[in-house]
Amino acid sequence: MKLVVLHNHFDRGDVTQVVLNHLQALAASELPIDRVLLLHGGRDAGLSDLQSLRFPVDAISVDALSDDSSSIDQSQALTDQIAQAITAAGGSRDDTLLHFHNHSLGEHLLLPEAVAQLAEAGWPIVLQIHDFAEDYSSANYQRWIPSLAAQTPDAVERHLYPQAPNLHYVAATQRDRSLLSSLGVADTALHRLPPIAPAILESQLDQAAAKRKLTAALDLDADKPLGIYPACGSRAKNIGELLLWSAVCDEATFAIAAPPTDPIDQKMYAMWSTFARNQQLPVRFDAELVEGISRAELLAAADFLFTSSVAENGASVFLEAMLAGCPLRGRDLPAVTDDLRAAGCEFPGLAPSLSIPAAVIGQSAQPQIWEAYCAAWGWLPDGFIDALDLESVDRGPIVGDIDFARLPIGLQARAIVAAKSDRKLAGQIRDANPIMHDLPAAPGDPQPHLAANAQRAAEAFNESALVDRLTQIYRAALQSDRDAGTTAPTSAGRLFVQLASYEAFTPCRTIEL
Repeated sequence: MKLVVLHNHFDRGDVTQVVLNHLQALAASELPIDRVLLLHGGRDAGLSDLQSLRFPVDAISVDALSDDSSSIDQSQALTDQIAQAITAAGGSRDDTLLHFHNHSLGEHLLLPEAVAQLAEAGWPIVLQIHDFAEDYSSANYQRWIPSLAAQTPDAVERHLYPQAPNLHYVAATQRDRSLLSSLGVADTALHRLPPIAPAILESQLDQAAAKRKLTAALDLDADKPLGIYPACGSRAKNIGELLLWSAVCDEATFAIAAPPTDPIDQKMYAMWSTFARNQQLPVRFDAELVEGISRAELLAAADFLFTSSVAENGASVFLEAMLAGCPLRGRDLPAVTDDLRAAGCEFPGLAPSLSIPAAVIGQSAQPQIWEAYCAAWGWLPDGFIDALDLESVDRGPIVGDIDFARLPIGLQARAIVAAKSDRKLAGQIRDANPIMHDLPAAPGDPQPHLAANAQRAAEAFNESALVDRLTQIYRAALQSDRDAGTTAPTSAGRLFVQLASYEAFTPCRTIEL
């Protein structure tokens, strides 16, 4: 069989790494794959890390995957180019499986209709959802409205999520699987594909030596506990929360690994970097880019790893911490960690919110949160607003505490400045959030859950488990009925209502500087 993997780009990043992990796993499978085609729109820098496998892998640029400026009714051109690239490589509907990544995100307007046309033509297809445009990718979602002349969310979802026996959907978490199920995706065509634990070689590095080297390069105090945020600083990483930790927990130092690649994310990242420097906070940016510092040294130097992310399309930071045997502090993400807990893993250093006194940011908080929400979704046609039932939203003054992630970045910055200058306030914030106490310092006290987490992560999220699940999913798609045609999801519109609700809103993901 031939496998065709499709995404509009294979730049370095989460999706490309998932594809590389899949290919590595498939090479160890019993599936009779004799060739793999990676179809993209001309950007494939992330494929330089591809290793030699038991089957040939060819990256092919498809013009129509790079240019989505055409109207949706021109999607047949994309469909034809995909089919032509496959047939030119010797593939056919009888022996070829198509695996799309993020077809519905909105980065390429022609993809959903092309998927439906290919399904109608009888190709077996797997659609892997890493991110939902409805989940506060509002700039992407905005592109669908005029393209479809949509007045209600069900019109968008009927287009984005076609149904057919030969269209199989794949979700990374149980939460995402439940969302797709609520939309109306049939259980027989709906799968969950758990993450694979990143390959972490057993480090021979001396922790103290690695920490001395890194803290010297970053001009940080080597005698204080060091927390590393081992991620690129996209908006979803909620960097302001990292800075609040650094202001409150002044007995520790912090660093974030790398800058993001998205231009809007880069602006937010640069703003926070300048802010941290001006406030003289004990946190450094771009730690992984320091000359002479490897990824292994970065992780080895950490007394604890840190996360404040409000959204993830994978579990890499959690798995990385577990396999490295490193304590993890910060924000819990039940959408991801619930699956890990189901495998027996524990996260005593995480909490689902970070409470601060609402009085710190004054009575302007609720109006500013509402203003940010309206900036994200207020442009929608009335049919979308009606579906969200915003009339029932409580917009009264906030009393007591508020979750820091609910604040627009201007208010986050105000809270950070207040915590840094007022040690009494810093103490109040710390007492309201017990995970901010007793930050780990290597070698520190033994923490039995760390060894147990490492063992459970290695057992439940290894390459063998990925091979088994991919094999099951691919066989189900290949054996499916190809002649039934496509239909719309039975509960179109529910996905938007669940993901774009005011209660789920975190402004850091939507602000564009």
